[in-house]
Amino acid sequence: MEEQKQEVKQGDVDRRAFMRQAAAVVAGATVVSTTAKADVFKSILPASVLGANEKILTGHIGTGGMGQAHLGFLMRRYMQDKKEDFEIIALCDLYPKNLAKAAGMAGYAFKNFTQHHDFREVTDNKDVDAVVIATPDHWHCLPTLFAADAKKAIYCEKPLSTTIAEGLAMVEAVRRNKVIFQGGTMQRSGEYFQEAMKLVQDGYIGTVHRVETFNHENKELEGIGMGEDDEAKWKAQGLDWEFQQGWVEHKPFNTNRWIYNFRWFLDYSGGKITDWGAHLIDIALATMGEDKHPKSVVATGNKFCMKDNRTTPDTLDVIWEYDTYLLSFTNRVYNGYLPQGYSDHGIVYHGTKGTLRLDRGGYEVYKIDKKEPCEPKKVPGDMNSLNPRHWDNFFDCVRSGQDPISAVEKLNNTTKTCHMGTCSYVAGGAKLHWDAEKNQFKGDSEEVKLANQWAYREYQNGWSLKAPYKA
Repeated sequence: MEEQKQEVKQGDVDRRAFMRQAAAVVAGATVVSTTAKADVFKSILPASVLGANEKILTGHIGTGGMGQAHLGFLMRRYMQDKKEDFEIIALCDLYPKNLAKAAGMAGYAFKNFTQHHDFREVTDNKDVDAVVIATPDHWHCLPTLFAADAKKAIYCEKPLSTTIAEGLAMVEAVRRNKVIFQGGTMQRSGEYFQEAMKLVQDGYIGTVHRVETFNHENKELEGIGMGEDDEAKWKAQGLDWEFQQGWVEHKPFNTNRWIYNFRWFLDYSGGKITDWGAHLIDIALATMGEDKHPKSVVATGNKFCMKDNRTTPDTLDVIWEYDTYLLSFTNRVYNGYLPQGYSDHGIVYHGTKGTLRLDRGGYEVYKIDKKEPCEPKKVPGDMNSLNPRHWDNFFDCVRSGQDPISAVEKLNNTTKTCHMGTCSYVAGGAKLHWDAEKNQFKGDSEEVKLANQWAYREYQNGWSLKAPYKA
């Protein structure tokens, strides 16, 4: 992501390094490399306070679009905000081109990082304190399991998993190993998101019985096209298609199943509901109470008009029923029309006194015609503040040992809710009733069996959710 690179002269970087070392000498400290110092501290400090006096050493698994975005956030944090409390020491990606781009970005400030093809070389590295997982969705789970067993702190992109089974395994591994976990649902760290959520919770718009979430686009009907099938062409550029597919059923190569567009194939992701929906539903659940579980879910939709090879729907509506409210997610790929003032995404809370609409651009309260309406209110947001605050929260928690704002159970609850919608879709739009204690759908109908099979589909190709995870 070229716009995220900050131009800096090599001399400036070297000068800062020299000043840090000089200060240590003046203080009477012995100047050694960051990695060597980390070995000393790791031998005397518990994991919960690692980094209190030293840099947090990060290893990055997945350096494509979102992986490079995170590198951009961290480089600005280091070079622009002068927060030099971490160091990038490892980069990993299956695609050499993405790995080279990431190395170019990290190289502006850091020189002693290694580059890897296999993520296990990062999780096995005893010097890595925290791993950043920004892989395709179906590769979030295994690196998390390996990293947790290696006692690494974890920053993992949303959605947490591709199945409900994966999510449960990830929560168990993180808690069993007592490691810090931050999910990539950075909207939780936004001050204006928090302010809007508190207004709803405090009853500013009355009692809320309906919450809508939505994301709509104006894509051409050709969509992502049909992709390319020439595996040999891409293999010459470093493609490792067998490793890329991992634990799912292996399919013939197609470029649309690979970088970025993987999210429109049910083998690897859930489409828009786990892409944008995960961000929006996350805030809705955080507002309405994460201790509450849906009683039922129903999803209806289809691939009606997009002329490409995606397997996720281009039109989707999902409704979850809770004890006191309904939650919905809706998506149209081909028509982004919305009421004036709305952005292409949002969360809308409908209360007995008014309505509050919230998105990354801010929030607005609309009054309704009643004897006791709420007062209108409009507050702008700052999208650029979300990721810096989220990363600050993560690093603070790595040092303190406290749970980050997007702890593993929270991201799992959000992701599981999204998957419930996909399960209903896969089961032909059946209304499914949820058993929160067993984490599965109730009943023995064919639709329920299909939904539970999708939620708990088995790992293949030698990979496993049980240690050692790879046969």
